[in-house]
Amino acid sequence: MQAFAGLPQTGTLDPDTKQLFTKKRCGVKDIGTSSELARNRRYILQQAWTKQYISYRVVNGSSTLPKSRVEKWMAAGLEVWAPHGNLRFYPVDEGRADIQVTFFRGDHGDGYPFDGQGHVVAHAFPPPHGAMHFDDDELWGDNPEEDEEDVTDFFAVAVHEIGHALGLSHSNVKQSVMYPYYQVPVEKLHMDDILGMQELYLKDLEESTESPVDPTSLVPRFTKADSEEDEDYIPDLCLTNYDTLQVINDRIYVFEEEWVWVLRDRHEIEPGYPKRFQDVFQGLSAHITSIKTIYQKSNGNVVIFSDRDYWEFDSSFHFIKDSTISDYSIPEDVTELTTVFLSNFNNKTYLIEEERYWRYDEVTSTMDEGYPKDMTMWRQVPYPVNAALVWKNDTYFFQGPRFWRFDNVLVQAHEYYPLPTAQVWFNCKSNTEMDNYTFNDGP
Repeated sequence: MQAFAGLPQTGTLDPDTKQLFTKKRCGVKDIGTSSELARNRRYILQQAWTKQYISYRVVNGSSTLPKSRVEKWMAAGLEVWAPHGNLRFYPVDEGRADIQVTFFRGDHGDGYPFDGQGHVVAHAFPPPHGAMHFDDDELWGDNPEEDEEDVTDFFAVAVHEIGHALGLSHSNVKQSVMYPYYQVPVEKLHMDDILGMQELYLKDLEESTESPVDPTSLVPRFTKADSEEDEDYIPDLCLTNYDTLQVINDRIYVFEEEWVWVLRDRHEIEPGYPKRFQDVFQGLSAHITSIKTIYQKSNGNVVIFSDRDYWEFDSSFHFIKDSTISDYSIPEDVTELTTVFLSNFNNKTYLIEEERYWRYDEVTSTMDEGYPKDMTMWRQVPYPVNAALVWKNDTYFFQGPRFWRFDNVLVQAHEYYPLPTAQVWFNCKSNTEMDNYTFNDGP
């Protein structure tokens, strides 16, 4: 700790070290092994956002600083960082945002309880979590010139915590914004902070080895040569596998990467599609870059899953809530669900995880007894499946480029399946490769 704070390394609780314990600071731990401190660069990196446009939301204000003032200073703090990563930030008023700002007191459920006024004043989490938490027991203000030791300047702390939310760890450079101990006023980033941002977000730029990139000369997000990474690139439904498919509001929704297509029937794509699914499901966490598990409940609501989290929307795709799959009585050892669908055979919800599945009763909000069961119960259907849906009273399973029509009475796939998805559902021209999709090649 003494080494990281720049104090003489006495190894004892000398007066300078004791005074350090009384200083306000960030609650994120100092990552500073001897090997890290010996490096030429002082900044330490965690993980970057994988996109240029990042949403943020101020959930509440503090007891001493109204929400409107917090929003003002958050916007200003984000602008301090934006040019050094070629990032764009936009506010949202509801739903889950990439960076979410909240004031809490004491133990607030994230494993890092606050300690009352003084010492730890805030902490934040790196991408893709992005949450920023501030201790509401502090006397927050927005005038760093105030000669009151008890008042903590929100802007100064926010700029530091934004650095964490963008993927930077603490720095042992005292002049750096990412130095863990509270310091005011904060007027600009230190070169150590800027170099960290450039390493996280601009390392693909053809920059000079003699000097860092001039932030004023930044161009829109760089795309590597010979790469398909293009914000206007749209996958071809005839030449791709699919993240998932699902029937919603009597339409077929096809998801691949950041895009969604809507079909009124096979071969009939609705006008105006594809669209980015974030534009369709507004309020979905912005860190979701693909939708692989989605279904429509018996009450018409639509649920999107990612890891152990889910987001629920009404039938018009207005955000309702977010929660975890524990609500479905899914055990803690399940890290994610790969397919969920509502069966028209028994009106039960099937929740599939790779090689096993559960059956859930939405009417009673209970899990049926005897589950999970093995996917071998769905005979002649290889697993894991990418999607399962009910269309015109028939149940279909999808895996990669092929699909199966399932017989709910015989509990097995019909004998003349699988067939190629692209040719049957999207009216793509048949080719030799598609002929290979008429055979099972999985367990």
